[in-house]
Amino acid sequence: MSDTAAPPAQAPQASPRPGGRLIFMVVGALMIAFGVAAAFAPMLATFAASVWFGAAMLAAGVSGLALLIVDWRAKGFAWRLLWSVVAILGGICLLLHPWPGALALTVILGAALIAQGAIAIGHALAHRTHTSCPWGRMALGGVLAIVLGGLLIWALPHSGMIAPGVFLAINLISFGLSLFATAPARPAP
Repeated sequence: MSDTAAPPAQAPQASPRPGGRLIFMVVGALMIAFGVAAAFAPMLATFAASVWFGAAMLAAGVSGLALLIVDWRAKGFAWRLLWSVVAILGGICLLLHPWPGALALTVILGAALIAQGAIAIGHALAHRTHTSCPWGRMALGGVLAIVLGGLLIWALPHSGMIAPGVFLAINLISFGLSLFATAPARPAP
């Protein structure tokens, strides 16, 4: 036996995928473009978000019913049926009445912005020890999302028609910029 111990095996480090930086840049550019478009037409952005959410709810409800037909003996059948019916009815209501639905979506958007901001801040704090990561910019984006979400909820009911589109525009632009900011921080393959 030898007195020298072998060095402990190190776990292989994951290398970034080729083109990962390009993907960040392309998605960032798309988010910025969508944000600028929403800034120029905030009521249209609010209307589009309301209609899109209604269509998504309707599709989720119909999909839920289809799954119930396939898996009708599963536990929780009644709850799944109730959820599917509520999703279908909610989707139809949003599609038929998108402007009143926009008011409800204003509350949902505000809560989503607050949640996204909290997650972004947590993500930034988790990366603050990495010297190559611009965690401060990521945290700033999170703080901005929390402030926007809080303002959106605070300004109800007057903010229901235009503010969601404006805030969505600001959020898309700031998210796109944060993708641009983090893309160069990724090491080259």
